[in-house]
Amino acid sequence: MIQGERVTLRPVEDRDYPLIHAWQNDPEVWWLMDYEAPFSLADIAESEKRAAEEGFPFIIEAEGRPIGRIGINNIRRRDRICALYVFIGDRSAWSKGLGTDAIDTLLAYAFGRFDFHQVELWSLAVNERAVRAYAHSGFREEARLAERSWKDGGWVDRVLMSVTREAFEAAHTAREQHER
Repeated sequence: MIQGERVTLRPVEDRDYPLIHAWQNDPEVWWLMDYEAPFSLADIAESEKRAAEEGFPFIIEAEGRPIGRIGINNIRRRDRICALYVFIGDRSAWSKGLGTDAIDTLLAYAFGRFDFHQVELWSLAVNERAVRAYAHSGFREEARLAERSWKDGGWVDRVLMSVTREAFEAAHTAREQHER
């Protein structure tokens, strides 16, 4: 378990699969995460097994209840880089800063435990809530990939973002100073 300010990250367990299944099939989560098709429970079990083999998947808990999913994968040890993925599946937890806390918690873990130099991710450009959360943690847009996802009859851009250990620490320090 990894403790953040307001969230706890814990390993994904088999008992979480039905909840992950519900979250990932929520129409808005599904749309924002750019999934291609609905998921079966078997898809979730297979995906979670692969996630554990390829990286470090976690359930995000707040106030003792699961609210989302976060993890790192695509680990390139030579370059000390990994990718981050996250979603808050419980709509009642949206826009409360819990995603940012989860991202900060996982970044501190990734930079501290594995000595990564950089963490990268991609997002739909129209997912402004997510892009803001990433920016709060020090992520910067590196590229905009025009018309990369077909959504609701139109093309949507993707953004590629990354954060170095130094940029994460600077963003964290700036937020702490601003809150004082």
